[in-house]
Amino acid sequence: MKSQNRKMKLWSLMVWAAVLLLPRAGAAAACTHYASPAGTGNGSSALAPFKIASFWPVAAPGKTLCLLDGQYTGSASMINPPKTLSGTASAPITVRALNDGKVTINGQGTFVPVLLNYNNYFILEGFNARSSGSSVVSVSYSNNNIIRRVAAWDAADGNYHIFAIHYSKYNLLEDVAAWGVARKIYSASQGGDYLTIRRAWGRWEGSHVIGPKMTYDVAYNNYNMLIENSLGTWSGERMKASYTLLAYDGTPWTGSGAGTYTNYAVNQPYGIFGTSGFSNGDNKPRSKVIGSLAYVRSTDRFAPGQAIYMTSLDYLQLVHSAAYIQPGSYTDRATVRLDGLSGATATNLFANNITAVGGLSPRISPQWKTGAIVQGTSVTSVPSVFTANGGANLCYRYQDGALTHQPLWPWPMNQRIIDATIESGRAAVDVNKTIEAMLGAIPPACKAGASTVNNPGGSTPAVAIPSSPTNLVVSSN
Repeated sequence: MKSQNRKMKLWSLMVWAAVLLLPRAGAAAACTHYASPAGTGNGSSALAPFKIASFWPVAAPGKTLCLLDGQYTGSASMINPPKTLSGTASAPITVRALNDGKVTINGQGTFVPVLLNYNNYFILEGFNARSSGSSVVSVSYSNNNIIRRVAAWDAADGNYHIFAIHYSKYNLLEDVAAWGVARKIYSASQGGDYLTIRRAWGRWEGSHVIGPKMTYDVAYNNYNMLIENSLGTWSGERMKASYTLLAYDGTPWTGSGAGTYTNYAVNQPYGIFGTSGFSNGDNKPRSKVIGSLAYVRSTDRFAPGQAIYMTSLDYLQLVHSAAYIQPGSYTDRATVRLDGLSGATATNLFANNITAVGGLSPRISPQWKTGAIVQGTSVTSVPSVFTANGGANLCYRYQDGALTHQPLWPWPMNQRIIDATIESGRAAVDVNKTIEAMLGAIPPACKAGASTVNNPGGSTPAVAIPSSPTNLVVSSN
């Protein structure tokens, strides 16, 4: 009997040992190779790292390159895999910082820090990217990629963006931050379809080129875009007091609107969340902004006529979102402007549960189907955006368009944003404190423990981009 008990105990210990050795769900992929800024080794260990460029010949589905701390500069240290190198759905290729926020891919105004071009099933995590010769994080003709916990800033001053997703499908930007010089901070266009941007923070700071300017471009020849739990603002702090308007290629612009711009004027300032429009005949983007916030403070150099601007399209939703213009400032700017479809009647434009504070009252075309829209001159004159049943509710996270019971706060990239904005030469941005200074204290019910929200090894869901949002399914005719 004693022998049998000993065997049972031994068996139990073996089972528990096996369970403990199983990889955690969502755990960071184990490193198979290592790189450093000045690596000269074979990449087989952290003691013998090579440069990033040396990873591509040995990269394959399931391989993981871990980046040691430091500033990565030069062409051999950019994340630029060769065309057609791809992972698979079950075995992506991963490139991640060994220590979140301790790695910076610096293009030094010459190189592109992150360039996926005909590359599928990559996971990029945990680093900073900055100072590009064009866009900072560029994804073209590349599908099913995840970019997570990446802070990026300063594109080239031309027709470039911080996050640029084009001709690509089913990509995910999650827990990201972006700011600086760029025509648009987050841009998906020309077939950048089924893109989800989740828990992003973005700030437009400056651009001296012709063309619409936005923090988030919701629709520009792209379809089925979902922006959820994302924050956007506009500081204008990198605008020049006087400049000659530039064409897309950097030469002086000679078309409409050409000339010298003074007093920090911006060419075509659309808004924080905005739409550029469509040129391909299909004006039904089937896109959605949910659980998000556009905010402007009195200290910002805010150029647009409205914080949120959507126009001349059908099949859009703006729901459970808020627009804040600091009371007493920019009293001639609208919080929300939602125009109808030009030359026709839109049938699927929805604006529900919207909270607007300060500025001019929302300007909404009757083509939009509306409900639970509240406007006030101060935060205290509207229901709380954290606890209210009417208007916006920014307490909990959305996942693929569905409200969860997981608290949204504290902001998951808060410390990363503080550190990276300092690294970028800006004043530190504390998102949590900024939001509470504007909207009031965040209730305890809306907060999770820091170990849950800020844990880089926490939940890392696979790419799960939703189909057309509810009420936006286009009929066969």
